Amino acid sequence: MTMRRLIMALGILAGLAPMPAAADPVVEIESRGQKLRAILLKPANPKGAVILFAGADGRLDITPAGEITKLRFNQLVRTRALYERAGYVTLVPDIAPGFKVGASGVVDLYRASRAFAQDTGAMVKYLRGILSKPVVVVGTSRGSLSVANAVAKLKGQGEQRPDVAVLTSAFLKVGASVPGLTVFKIANGNARLLDVPTMVAWHVRDTCPHTSAATVPAFRAWYQGSGRKLAEKSFSGGLPSESEPCEALAPHGFHGLDPEVVAAITGFVGGL
Repeated sequence: MTMRRLIMALGILAGLAPMPAAADPVVEIESRGQKLRAILLKPANPKGAVILFAGADGRLDITPAGEITKLRFNQLVRTRALYERAGYVTLVPDIAPGFKVGASGVVDLYRASRAFAQDTGAMVKYLRGILSKPVVVVGTSRGSLSVANAVAKLKGQGEQRPDVAVLTSAFLKVGASVPGLTVFKIANGNARLLDVPTMVAWHVRDTCPHTSAATVPAFRAWYQGSGRKLAEKSFSGGLPSESEPCEALAPHGFHGLDPEVVAAITGFVGGL
């Protein structure tokens, strides 16, 4: 780990905000005739690999020099150095150029598209070229839809399909009548399409209406109807909210709990 990333990790451990304009190593991965730009952190002796899907609109606008210019404070984006420190090759992807609209917009519902699943498959295949250990997709908030989309649509696609899924502060509401996209809808109501080891994590005081802890029991019952057990981890405490309920510096974003969340996720993956 470089000195700069070590300082960043220590800052997160101390509960401080990440550096506002840090540059990291960049890779570009080919998919569908486009280049997917991503941050790639590589520890010396990796235990596996994680792909971290940010919430909100998922648009990071990573520069060629490795600066993340949007969503820097997203829980998964700001903890990337902690995953590397825990021994995981860490990929933090921007969305494909074709999913971007203007200076700050995105294509509607792109997270549910087959094209986006293809892009994720290209990332998974790229990481398998680096190491032969498990590739884990982790998504927070709307990023949970990205994870579900990849696992469901890449079923049967061999080396492109992720090995493990982690959903944090996720869109877990179950039922066809629920408005908007959810993990349930991405899987077309068929939990067997999500048949990889899966963990969900949430904060008991998350007041974002899309990701409330109250959605977990019904999701558990639906998911485990496939015959596979769901791994679960709830969190409490942390720092007082400094953002709106559905944003990163609130219980929704595990504000003040970054080391604990990363430890829980890497502990789950390491125990498989």
